[in-house]
Amino acid sequence: MTTERHDEPTLKGRGHLRAAHVDRERVVAVLKAAFVQGRLDKDELDARVGQALAARTYADLAALTADLPAGIADIPPGLVATGTAAAEPARAPAGTAARAAFARAGVFLLLTVALVEGAFLTGSGGFLLLAIYAFTASSACFGYGAVQARHQRRARRSLPPAVPGPA
Repeated sequence: MTTERHDEPTLKGRGHLRAAHVDRERVVAVLKAAFVQGRLDKDELDARVGQALAARTYADLAALTADLPAGIADIPPGLVATGTAAAEPARAPAGTAARAAFARAGVFLLLTVALVEGAFLTGSGGFLLLAIYAFTASSACFGYGAVQARHQRRARRSLPPAVPGPA
């Protein structure tokens, strides 16, 4: 039997970073495996699972499994969630916001073109004024999308390398 304590490689060195839902599920699976092996009683399991689901950082999650031996990492296959959330990483909200902003910018740009055409066809200055507002909105949406896309790229570069989870 090994004397090392259980510290998942995915949790090491990232204590101050916010934990993802998949990481919480992985710790819950480790706790369930410890319960099945008789290392935790039912009350301790319930308490730790509650703390794991409420954990915000990797340090919070690591503290829940720190007193468990390293052999617990061999999790039985049925205990880890295998749904689409575990198999496929969640889409970053910034990416979705950037795409939506670019789509809105395109719509406002089309509206600008239509209003300018309408201004020339009718000779109305009102359409031209609305075209200026639509172009301003298009520029603002495009700028917002560009900023969000840049933040997403920077955030992706600062993430630690992905560690494959239990198979």
